[in-house]
Amino acid sequence: MAFLIRRECALIVLLLSVGCGGNELPGGPRLETHSVTGVVQIDGTPTENVEVTCYPDADLSGIKYPVVGVTNKEGVFSLTTYNTGDGLPEGTYSLTFKWFEAVMTLAPPKDLLKGAYTDLNNSQHKITVVKGKETEVGIIELSSIGPDKKSAPTTKDSEKPAP
Repeated sequence: MAFLIRRECALIVLLLSVGCGGNELPGGPRLETHSVTGVVQIDGTPTENVEVTCYPDADLSGIKYPVVGVTNKEGVFSLTTYNTGDGLPEGTYSLTFKWFEAVMTLAPPKDLLKGAYTDLNNSQHKITVVKGKETEVGIIELSSIGPDKKSAPTTKDSEKPAP
């Protein structure tokens, strides 16, 4: 009887250990990643809670799924593929952006940019990650009224042309 219990315990341990597969991921082994950081400004101000989504170019990137980072109070973001801040595998990526209010609510968050920067096909922001190099994206300037749009200029009454 003790032999049967030991055999069953050994079988359970064996089955559990088969399910623990080390560093293998569903899509295959981990790819080497390289740090990717940047700053997002909206209307010239570093902005918190901007979701930066990187979509890999299907032919020029090692991964096949989007990677997301979120800006901090200084507008700084770093991207994560496997572990916090580890960056992206080498390749070319298009970026999209959403800006969320920092409020705790059960309602879905609203994009304060009203979807102006979510169209992947019209993304004006692309990055290329090179093997063995950190990628500093620099400052990404967005407008609260959308891409390629400028705020209406303001004029003082004294500067208006006479009728």
